[in-house]
Amino acid sequence: MRKKTVLIGLFILFLPLYKAIADTESATALFNKGNQYYDDGKFDQAIEEYEKIINLGIKNYQVYYNLGNAYFRQNQLGNAILSYRRALVLKPCDEDTEANLAFVKLFTLDKLEEQKINPLSNLLVWFLGLWSKDNLAILTSLFYVLSIAAGIFILFWGAKRYLLFGLICFLILFAISGTSLWAKINSDSIEYGVVVASQAEVRSGPGSDYVLQFTGHEGLEFRVEEQAEGWYRISLPNGIKGWIPKEAVEIV
Repeated sequence: MRKKTVLIGLFILFLPLYKAIADTESATALFNKGNQYYDDGKFDQAIEEYEKIINLGIKNYQVYYNLGNAYFRQNQLGNAILSYRRALVLKPCDEDTEANLAFVKLFTLDKLEEQKINPLSNLLVWFLGLWSKDNLAILTSLFYVLSIAAGIFILFWGAKRYLLFGLICFLILFAISGTSLWAKINSDSIEYGVVVASQAEVRSGPGSDYVLQFTGHEGLEFRVEEQAEGWYRISLPNGIKGWIPKEAVEIV
């Protein structure tokens, strides 16, 4: 009886591992099948296979990148832009994805001039785009430990010049990485979205009885400010704000 209980316990323990392996093998097969459909020009079928991988709960940069390509070949600009944006979340600053995204946006109807931001803000956005939260957390922890170690060495061996220099450097790097981590967390907490419907009415309030401000078209990107039942309050790159129905958009 005890042996049977142990076997059941081991089965329960390793069941998630078996499922993860099975899902990975299934995702690989689906990915290869989707790629073959894409090469054969069967883009609808390719999209279906890539979406199956995502439905398994697997988030992979290459899947979203290929999915964006397939959606573009089907002239679904909104879904193509959405897929490229999701790929960039997983692999920031990827040159191929950014190039394809810029190319697809040339075909969108809404050409909005972005608000000008100062060069320092541009530099910060660029720097944060190079790092993930995990990498910044590791760096922050590393510089924190090194600062503590340098302080201990100074405590026991005296305030030697090289130890003081090391402590100052580690504290500065700790402050920079810690501030960057805080900024990255705040930046990643902001939700962005894309219009995937052919068009969407942006109104002055969360309801169809409010004043129509303008009509957005497929591929229009925005930042989510807040939400109400069935509506998002959005901010556009040119600073205009309004309410858009949730059913017409997808969140990155």
